[in-house]
Amino acid sequence: MHPIFYYIFFYLFVSGIGMYIGNRKVSPPVKKQRWLKYFAYTLITAIITTSILFEKFFYVAVIVLSVATFELVRANFYFEGKGIYRWVFVLLIFGIIALGFFYFSKTVTAPVQLFVYFLVFTFDAFSQITGQICGRHSLLPNISPSKTVEGLIGGTIFCILSAVLAHNWINASLSTSIFIGGAIAFTAFCGDMLASYFKRIVKIKDYSNFLPGQGGFLDRFDSLIMTGAMCYFFLQFVFKEQPYSLLR
Repeated sequence: MHPIFYYIFFYLFVSGIGMYIGNRKVSPPVKKQRWLKYFAYTLITAIITTSILFEKFFYVAVIVLSVATFELVRANFYFEGKGIYRWVFVLLIFGIIALGFFYFSKTVTAPVQLFVYFLVFTFDAFSQITGQICGRHSLLPNISPSKTVEGLIGGTIFCILSAVLAHNWINASLSTSIFIGGAIAFTAFCGDMLASYFKRIVKIKDYSNFLPGQGGFLDRFDSLIMTGAMCYFFLQFVFKEQPYSLLR
């Protein structure tokens, strides 16, 4: 069995404990919603990880991008304050990022995809858990009220530690892994904030109810889409080699 399964099982176990601690002072409906989100995310993690290991991630990525694009177009179409400039801005920015993610799923090698997803998974999970347990200072309240400084710091720390833990998957040095871990935490956070910003523009809470407790495909995969796109663009324009791989 690939080491990623042991890491993810352990992280999910720790996250579950953190979820339990963070849920002690919230109302029953909020508690139920958080647990629903946790178990749905566990299933999504299993699907993504398995698809990468069997080199079928491209098909999952196409489904994710298709549904996410539909959600974004629908949200803009039904918004009363219609304007061509908003349409162009939102769809152009998302289109560029989506194209990068598409090629990431199509051309980047499976070990790199697995490494990137593992770090995005870690950042998402621990930024949420540390935010729920220790969050006191709101980060960008006008864009995403639930995000906290403590959550960002916690997610970044665990992301960097995970990059060091898995550095041999892509034959990267420890110093390079630390840099990559910090960079992926940054891009994952930017993807999350950008998706939230798009929601603020059209004044909606969730993109759809297609995924239980997740707020839609775009809400669930925003960090991965952004990080995958940035990884592809970096490998394409900096390393300029195929097949793509980080520091063989």
